[in-house]
Amino acid sequence: MTKVRTVGAPSDVALLPLAAHRGEAERAPAENARIESRHLRRQRPFAGYAFALSALVVTVWAVTLGVHAEPDRRALWVGFDALEAAAMALASRLALRRDARVGLAAAGIAVFMVSDLWFDVGTASSDQLPMALLTAVTLELPFAAGCVAYALRVHHRAAA
Repeated sequence: MTKVRTVGAPSDVALLPLAAHRGEAERAPAENARIESRHLRRQRPFAGYAFALSALVVTVWAVTLGVHAEPDRRALWVGFDALEAAAMALASRLALRRDARVGLAAAGIAVFMVSDLWFDVGTASSDQLPMALLTAVTLELPFAAGCVAYALRVHHRAAA
């Protein structure tokens, strides 16, 4: 039996916890931690896989840009997209490991995505502008908003 300090009870009175009736108090703390750890490992976060898929898509896009982009802007766009893919791969790794720093990586990815859409729209020629606006509104901005929402969710969970 464990001693539980309650208000109004003498300190030498041993009280039986309610959990003992269910047999949970008889389990060792290490066994409880092992069971919880096994349960957490079975539940891989969706965000980790989403960031991994996004990193793969952006990597393929960077290779495509390396082949088809204008020569004077090729290094700029390939480098920027490679940094985006690296940040997404880092966020994927952190999310799959349930590391609370994934919120920082997600916030950084949101900044990357907003910067990317800003430069995509700002540097687009008049014939490329409709496509740049379409990808900005349908892909980059929603992804950035999702990253911000995820970063806030992780922050609130870590603070609780």
